[in-house]
Amino acid sequence: MNKSKLMLAALAAIPVSIGMIGEVEAEGAAAPDIVAADKVREMIQTLNDESTPTEISVARKAYDALNSESKKLIEKQVVTNLEYFESRLAVQKAQAEKEAKVVMDRINRIDKMKYTEAQIKSIRMAYNALSDLAKSSVINLHILIDGENYIIYQNTVVKQAKLDANAFDIYMNDISRSSTTQEIARARSLYNNLSAEAKRHVTALEKLVRLETMWRDPYYIELVYTYYPDYIHEIKPGGVVIEKPAYDPLYIPDDSNTVATTIPKTPTWSQYETMIYQNGRYTTQITTSQVKNITDRNMRLKAGDIEIVIPTSEIKSSTANVGVSVNVANNQLNIQFTEGNRAKTFENTVEVHVPVSKLKANTSQVIQRVLSTGTSPASFKVDGSKFIIRTATGGTFKAANSSVFYTDIPNNDQGRAIRELAKRGILFNTKSRLVQTYKQVSKLDAAVMIASALDLSSNAKSKYLDIANAQQLKLVQGLLEAGIMSGATSSRFTPNASVTKQEAAIIIANMYRYLNQDLAKVYNELNISYTDIANLTFEARQSIAILELFGVVDGQGPFSPEKTLSRGEFAELIYNALIAIDYL
Repeated sequence: MNKSKLMLAALAAIPVSIGMIGEVEAEGAAAPDIVAADKVREMIQTLNDESTPTEISVARKAYDALNSESKKLIEKQVVTNLEYFESRLAVQKAQAEKEAKVVMDRINRIDKMKYTEAQIKSIRMAYNALSDLAKSSVINLHILIDGENYIIYQNTVVKQAKLDANAFDIYMNDISRSSTTQEIARARSLYNNLSAEAKRHVTALEKLVRLETMWRDPYYIELVYTYYPDYIHEIKPGGVVIEKPAYDPLYIPDDSNTVATTIPKTPTWSQYETMIYQNGRYTTQITTSQVKNITDRNMRLKAGDIEIVIPTSEIKSSTANVGVSVNVANNQLNIQFTEGNRAKTFENTVEVHVPVSKLKANTSQVIQRVLSTGTSPASFKVDGSKFIIRTATGGTFKAANSSVFYTDIPNNDQGRAIRELAKRGILFNTKSRLVQTYKQVSKLDAAVMIASALDLSSNAKSKYLDIANAQQLKLVQGLLEAGIMSGATSSRFTPNASVTKQEAAIIIANMYRYLNQDLAKVYNELNISYTDIANLTFEARQSIAILELFGVVDGQGPFSPEKTLSRGEFAELIYNALIAIDYL
C-alpha cells in the first residue's frame, strides 16, 4: 500500500516538474524578450495564402531583428511556416518576373510615331492585368507612359490644331486678288496667331504669300498698267483689281490645287448618317472605307428620335462591316451590333441617346439591362429630357422605378453618395439590407460597384480561382480586361482583401483612362499638394494627382495613402469621381 502511494505521488509529481521547468525557462527570459517574441510569433502566424510580399518581408525582418534569447522563444514550427511562405513567394516572384518580361518586351517595341491608340491601349491593359508583384518588376513603364502621352497629345493638341488649320484654309477661300490690303492683312494676322502645330497643317499659306507679294510688288502693278490696261476694273488701296485668263504668264492664280476647302468625306457617308427604317427597325452598315476620312473619333447615327454615338477608331480597324440595328418595342430599347456575321463588342462604350418619352418613362427612373434571368443595372445618365445609355454590347434596356435597398443609410455625405449610387443599382457585395458603412470595403465590394457603374462584364474564361460566384467572376474579369482592376496574382483576386486609399486612387485613375478622360495635364505636369506621398510608386502619385485635378480630393492635409477605406468612404470617393466627369 505504501509502495502504491509512493508511485501515485511520483506520477502526480511529473506534470508539476514539467511546469516548474517551463516556469524556470520563462523566468530566465527577460520580459522585453518575451514581448518581442510574442509580437513576431503573432505576425508570422497571421500569414496566409493571400499575404502580400511586403507582409512576408516585414515578418522576416522582424524575426531577424530579434536577439538570440527572443528567437529561442519562437517555436520551430512557427519559423518553418515563415520559411514556407518565403519559398512560396520566391516561386511567385519567378512567375511574376516571367509575366513582367512579356509585357516589358511589348513596351520596348513601342514606336510612338507608328503605334495606333488601340495598340498602346492594348499594352496598357496587359500591364494593368499583371499582379502587383509582376508590376514591380516592370522597369520600363516610362516608355509606355510616354507613348500614352503622345497619343493624348495627338488626340488633343494635334486634333485641335488640325481643326484650327482647316478653319483658316476655309477662311482663305474667300480671300482673292479682289480683296483689300486690309483683308489680306487680317488673313496674315489670323495665320500668325495659329499655334505652331496648327501652322504645320495649313495648306493655304502659299496662296496668302502670293497675294501679299502681288500687292507689295510695284513692278507687278506697273506691268499690269502697261500691258493689260483693259483688265483693270477698279483701283484699290495698294493695287488694282484685274481679271486675267489662267494661261497668261503674268497671271498669278488665286487658288492652289492643295488648298483644302472642307474635311474630305466619301460621297456615300457623313458623320451624321440617317439610318434606314424597315420592318419596324432602323438599320445601317458601316464599312472601314466609309469612315477612313472622318477626323473625329465618334460618329453619330440617327434612328428617328434616337441618336447613337459610335467610336469610329474601332471601325477603322474592323475586319468586316459593322452593322447597327435599333428599335423600341413594349417600351424597351433593343439594339444590336454586328461585325460581319458575329455579335460585336466595342472596347469603348457606345452612347445611345433616347428621349425619355420614347420609353414611356420619367427622369426620376433608372435604366436597367434586361436579361434572361431578370435585370441588371445599366450605365446611364439623364441629360435634360433624354436618357444617355452607355454600353459596349448590344442588348435590351428599359426604364424602371429606382429603389434604395439599404435601411441603415446615414444622414451625411457618405449616406448621400450611397443613396444616389443605390438608386442606379450600384450596390455593395451584400445580400443584407444593411450597408454597414463602418465596415472595411473589400476588393470584391469595390469591383462589384465599379463594374455595375460602368456596365462592365466579360464571358471570357477567368483565371481567378478564389471567386466562386459566376456573376461576380464575370464582373471582375470585365474590370481586368478593361485595365481597371487586377488581382494579387494572375490566379488569385483576393476578394476579401481590404482597399487602401492609394489603391482606390489607382482604380479611379484606371477608370478615367478607360472612359477616355483627358489626363494630359497630369501627364505633362505632376502637381500634387499632398506631402505624405513622396515615397509612393510613380503610378500611385500620378493617380492621386489625377484625383486632385478632377476635384475628387481637395489636396488639403495628409492623403494617408495606407489608410484602409470603409464602405462609406469608398462610396463617397467613387460617387465624387463619377460626378466629377459628369458620368451620373
